[in-house]
Amino acid sequence: MTLCDRERCTGCGACAASCPQNSITMVPDEEGFLRPSVVETCIECGSCRDACPVLQPGAPAEGGTTAYAAANQDRAARLASSSGGIFSLLARWVLTQGGSVFGAAYGRDFAVIHRRASSLEELEALRKAKYAQSDLGGCFRQVKELLEGGEQVLFTGTPCQTEGLRTFLGRPYDGLLLVDTICHGAPSPRVWQRYISYRREQDAGGAQPVAIDLRSKETGWPGYSIRFDYEGGASYSVRNGQDPYLRCFVGDLCLRPSCYRCPFKGIERPCDFTLGDYWGIWDQLPGFDDGMGSSLVLIHSDKARRLWEQIQPQMTCREVLLPQALRENPSALRSSALPAGREAFMDRYEEEDFQALVDELLPRPQPSNKPSLLQRGLGKIKRSLLGGR
Repeated sequence: MTLCDRERCTGCGACAASCPQNSITMVPDEEGFLRPSVVETCIECGSCRDACPVLQPGAPAEGGTTAYAAANQDRAARLASSSGGIFSLLARWVLTQGGSVFGAAYGRDFAVIHRRASSLEELEALRKAKYAQSDLGGCFRQVKELLEGGEQVLFTGTPCQTEGLRTFLGRPYDGLLLVDTICHGAPSPRVWQRYISYRREQDAGGAQPVAIDLRSKETGWPGYSIRFDYEGGASYSVRNGQDPYLRCFVGDLCLRPSCYRCPFKGIERPCDFTLGDYWGIWDQLPGFDDGMGSSLVLIHSDKARRLWEQIQPQMTCREVLLPQALRENPSALRSSALPAGREAFMDRYEEEDFQALVDELLPRPQPSNKPSLLQRGLGKIKRSLLGGR
């Protein structure tokens, strides 16, 4: 059975989940990304191709898209979230209906996996960003079983993952709430594991981390920090722009090949909600921003609009124009650019010093000795006041 092209495969696993013969398994490639592997029991039924979101693109939800700046009124929930805590409000509503929530969490050795939360206590693990492509495991089949049993389900993931679930299911379900994210790209799980090992040796003499937070608000939301805490009490904490892994991620060195031409960008989407950080809100809506995190929420479906009305009393929100909302969120509209150093990074990151390699391939801008326009203007004023001296 021929699946989608290797460079277009997103690794969502819809093909494996849909196979009636269980003839497809997801195995890591040489870069650590999961890819389908077809064995000889395949009967060429075509179920995998019918479930592939790349080969079966979906139509946008009816009703158009509206955008909001929003923040959870529960301060503790917002502090425990990457941005404004709106995912927590949506998830809490589903859980209070007796439903389940699926999202990315840390598993063994901080590998990123998708898993189910059926209680508020289990929801905690699904909060915050995890910057490595998650292993969906058997989530798609589990979601379908729950929906067929009449349960409410919220599934959140990257756009390729939510689209993979939608095409795998093959039909709409009233009980399903699909929530995707504004995605910069999916980093290699193998690179992520290498970086954890690197940090252990650099920070704690090889001690195991007990907590990792890639979006710590201890230095505020716009200038968030990355933090590792280890057995024995050692820790590592720096601003995001100083950490080599986050520089590698933002600099596009470790993304899945399909991320460089992602087919799931755009405003109108087949899901219910799109969530992201409202970058630039401090300039656009300074009265709204308190520095603790604000969410950008895109509402695509009538189902989502009805739920939004129900949870609005628990948040502060303001409707905004789409061009304004996306002005500083280019990842909603455009794929990441393939950097010249990606191949070199993937060839060398396992053997070389992580920090040094990132510094080489993504050199930091050198401060300019040339005076700025402001400095030149102030100098001119100073000379005038001093009689031309």
